[in-house]
Amino acid sequence: MKLRCTGCAKDHHDLIAVTRAKLKMKSVYLLLFLLCGCVMPQPDIPNLAVVSVHPLILRGGQPTDAGWKYLRGLGVTQDIKLNEESEGSDNAAAIEVLRAPVNLRQQLGFQPMPDLAALAIVDIHDPTFIHCEHGQDRTGLFVALYRIHHGWTAQDAESEMLRLGFHKELRGLWDYWQKQK
Repeated sequence: MKLRCTGCAKDHHDLIAVTRAKLKMKSVYLLLFLLCGCVMPQPDIPNLAVVSVHPLILRGGQPTDAGWKYLRGLGVTQDIKLNEESEGSDNAAAIEVLRAPVNLRQQLGFQPMPDLAALAIVDIHDPTFIHCEHGQDRTGLFVALYRIHHGWTAQDAESEMLRLGFHKELRGLWDYWQKQK
C-alpha cells in the first residue's frame, strides 16, 4: 500500500509495510505524519497537524462532531479552544476544554491580547488538541509560543507558524508574537 504524504509529497510505503501488521490504519496515519511533520488529511478537522509526540499534542481548526469523535478515538483528553463559541461549539468534544478566546478585534490589534504565553507554558495534558476556527493564525501563534518554551528557537517556531498558514496581516497576533519571541 502506498500513501502520498500531502506535506512532503513522498511515498511512505516502507514505513507502512513495517508498521501495518502492528497498528490499526488510523494509527499508521498518525505515525506517518508524526515522522514527517506534515498536515494530516482529515476532512472533519481543518489543517490537522502534530505538534509533538510526547506529550501528544495536535493542532488544527474547529472540528465537526465527526472530528471530535476522531480525536477522542486518538485518546485526546484536553482541548485548548482559542476561538469564540460563535465560531464553533466544543460541546461534542466530551473532554476537558480550556478556553482562551481571541476575538477579531484582538487579532487585528484594536484590543489587547490575552496572555497566551502564560497558557502555552502550563502543564498540557497528554494528549491535547489546540484549535481555533481554521487552525492557522491563533493556533499558529499559540503553538509557536509553546515551541519556544520547549526549546525551539524563535526563528524555527516562526518559520513553522508561517508555513502552516499564519497571516502577518493580523497585526494584533503578529505584534504579540514579535513581543514574545
